[in-house]
Amino acid sequence: MASNAPKPSCCLVEQGRPPIVYVVLLVTTLATGAARAEVGVQVGTRAGVALSSDVDPYLGLDVRLTAPSSPLTIQPTFEYVFDENQTLYHIGGNLLYEVPLAFRLKPYFGVGVNYSTFALNEPNGPTMTVDEEQAGDDQGHRLGMNLLAGARLDLPWVSPFLQVTKGVGEFDAFTVGAGLEVSLRERSGPWSAPDPMRFAVTPYLANNIVGDVQSGRIGAGLSLAFHPWEHFGFELDGELHGHFFRDEDVAALAPEGVDLDTKAALLSASAVARYCWASPSYGAWCPYATAGAGAIHAWFDGTAHAPGSESFAKAQTDPTLTGGVGITHLFTRHVGLRVDARYFRALVDASAPDGGYFEDYGFLRLAAGVSVGFR
Repeated sequence: MASNAPKPSCCLVEQGRPPIVYVVLLVTTLATGAARAEVGVQVGTRAGVALSSDVDPYLGLDVRLTAPSSPLTIQPTFEYVFDENQTLYHIGGNLLYEVPLAFRLKPYFGVGVNYSTFALNEPNGPTMTVDEEQAGDDQGHRLGMNLLAGARLDLPWVSPFLQVTKGVGEFDAFTVGAGLEVSLRERSGPWSAPDPMRFAVTPYLANNIVGDVQSGRIGAGLSLAFHPWEHFGFELDGELHGHFFRDEDVAALAPEGVDLDTKAALLSASAVARYCWASPSYGAWCPYATAGAGAIHAWFDGTAHAPGSESFAKAQTDPTLTGGVGITHLFTRHVGLRVDARYFRALVDASAPDGGYFEDYGFLRLAAGVSVGFR
């Protein structure tokens, strides 16, 4: 980072390009234009072992993205776990901080989000592992967190690295791995702090972590934010969430021989208050608070699987109040990384003739996503 960097104007970061596994190509495109800064790109392979109830080897891919405007590194990852009892792979996105040492050996630590997909080879068989028993289904998807630390050797063109990771969630294995990355482009350009994005689109993954609904299951959503003023703006948020209610809370809806599944669509409009600041040492950050209202539309689908039973479908729509806090780190002038904690309170009409959940409920949602925006 340049020592003669200009002082930040009102807030944020510099030019560059976007990250994350499914938009790596978009990364290179967005920042080309007028930007003098170059996003650094490294790609490579990784391998190691996952330690839980047994020892399972894994093989994966690794990408690292760096920008002059941020002291952080974005690390999208893919891992396939060789487990004889199940098909299991993880797609992750980590945020790393590399300790600024003048040596070629660069220690780092970080935190991330992990999306896991699994399918048991022998559903409900006697050889289920602890992870499979916790997962509770024959197949499905889970969202968890990563806590990690490692070190890489910064050599010309290549960087071997060693990394240890602890999963937080239903898949909580401790992994030890190593890999080798090839540098496709070096990070370059001066640090500067342009104004914050006025319009941003944020796709995200979410998990309901506390409250009256099922936790540990994944929701996917999209947020549209517009800030006509420096510190104040508006947001529209929509999310689809599978396996929404806890099974025990809605078990009375399903007679013998019927499997019940619930899902929900969450829609809300919120006012957003934010304050942005930036420095060459810490990058650009925008903490914010939201308050708003919306609705939750929930489906209750019963599927018959035994003779004499009948399938059914019910639904209900409930007005909802929301409020929360979050923070966005601007990796480049067009791309930010956002973490959002939001509380939802659904106001249920207990006398409604339709539906399947007849009392008010609330829950805390934790979401992480990538914001793509413009000034």
